[in-house]
Amino acid sequence: MQELLVDQLRDLYDAEKQLTKALPKLAKASKNPELAQGFRDHLEQTQGHVQRIEQIFEILGQKAKSKPCEAMKGLVAEGREAIAEDLDPETKNIALIAAARRVEHYEMAAYGTLVMAAQAMKQPEIARLLQATLQEETETDKKLAASGKTLLKEAVRPDGEATTKSAPSKAKSSPAKSSPAKSSASRKPNGHGHLSHTTSDHDEIRRWAEARGGKPACVQGTGGKGDIGMIRIEFPGKPNANDSKLEEISWDEFFDKFDQHGLSLVYQEKTAEGRPSNFNKLVANTESERKPKTRSAR
Repeated sequence: MQELLVDQLRDLYDAEKQLTKALPKLAKASKNPELAQGFRDHLEQTQGHVQRIEQIFEILGQKAKSKPCEAMKGLVAEGREAIAEDLDPETKNIALIAAARRVEHYEMAAYGTLVMAAQAMKQPEIARLLQATLQEETETDKKLAASGKTLLKEAVRPDGEATTKSAPSKAKSSPAKSSPAKSSASRKPNGHGHLSHTTSDHDEIRRWAEARGGKPACVQGTGGKGDIGMIRIEFPGKPNANDSKLEEISWDEFFDKFDQHGLSLVYQEKTAEGRPSNFNKLVANTESERKPKTRSAR
């Protein structure tokens, strides 16, 4: 049990040190002063988490050293993607919060398990140190959730609602928009007037991606035996893209994973300035959106 505890601590030691480098970038990318300050505050906490782990190693009579945390590498890579995405300020903040909350939930699961292990080993001081970090991670997640709720209200502005109300009349004039392979809310305006599209149609997704040089890929280190892990659409020359962590896969592999998890793709054809947009996001379907997909001929 102690060997397992030490191994898990080394994984978390690396994860926390990765975060000390990632959090300043999230703070800089945030378009909301309070959210940016929250990331800076959590950076200070994270530095304390590193020190606690070092203290635990000392209690166990072990040298404080880390081993690569592949899961955190993937989560940090998602954060970089959120930073690089071409989004309006309000939506950018929500994307950053989503990336940060994924990190918090990963850490909460890891620390929670180690607290139970320390208690079972009759190591109350180690359990106390781990519990203190777990509490801080939990509080951070609650703060991020509250910030997200507030910022979402600001992002969904009256002008966006008015544009949404006019969408049905436009849909009647274009038969393509009533395609059964798309969700009923396949065209949504963002705060700057350019439209996002939501679809689960394989041919539409492949057409949009290949028109921009996009290729199907998976994030290395996020899968397991027989599982390719998280999927992405990779674009050549994307700013800040962590190309070394993305591995090209076939469209068959991409869409098998896509269908298995009941996903849709949110994407944009053009930016607010009229330029071709590479913005895209994989999202889970709601029950009402889970309709038969059109399998592309590959």
